[in-house]
Amino acid sequence: MDTFQQKVRTRIIVLTILAVAVALIYAGFMLYRSELPILNSFTKGFHQGVFFGLELVILGFLVQNIKGSRSETALKKMHIEENDERFSLIIQKTASMTALVMFAALGVGTVIAGFLNAAVFFAMLGSLLFMVILFYSMWVYFAKRN
Repeated sequence: MDTFQQKVRTRIIVLTILAVAVALIYAGFMLYRSELPILNSFTKGFHQGVFFGLELVILGFLVQNIKGSRSETALKKMHIEENDERFSLIIQKTASMTALVMFAALGVGTVIAGFLNAAVFFAMLGSLLFMVILFYSMWVYFAKRN
């Protein structure tokens, strides 16, 4: 249990650094907004939402880990939840099915975009190729690892 407690402490430190880094990056963009290209209000709102959403998710995980590290029973419960094989299997099945659906949807979208707009077509094609290369790279990595 001591190794798991050390893992949680390390996670708390990393999440704290990440939360501060995201906040500083956002603050930096806000301070130098006049030197950045002029964006429409939708894009500005999207950027704000991404930064604040990311910050909330990081802070949520941080609070969860801090609460878990406070008592031995909470730490034990966290350890059991993280090492539950049923949950891991559900996540693996969900991820593999999601990847297949995303490949199909992005492929169909790429074909449709080819008839409408060349820039959108090449952006979607690049995304599809990136996903395929990443998928097969991970497949080879995990096949060699096991």
